[in-house]
Amino acid sequence: MGTSDGRVHRGRVRSWLVDDGWGVVESADFADPIWVHYSTVTGVPPGEFRQLQVDGEVELTVEHAEQDEFRLRAIWVRSVG
Repeated sequence: MGTSDGRVHRGRVRSWLVDDGWGVVESADFADPIWVHYSTVTGVPPGEFRQLQVDGEVELTVEHAEQDEFRLRAIWVRSVG
């Protein structure tokens, strides 16, 4: 398991693979891109699919963890606006 400082960061969705349920967020707070799984997306009305919009702004908490080729993984994500 990775480690997190618990801070909430802001970022922008670079890509989202609807069929696979994951995507990538970039944040000025980190040099590396952040891997995001649909299960970490919050604030979605009941019955709607958890996903993010490309170029959408998000708030997220991040942990240092190896996930595929990524070194950062989101543990909580919410769309802003």
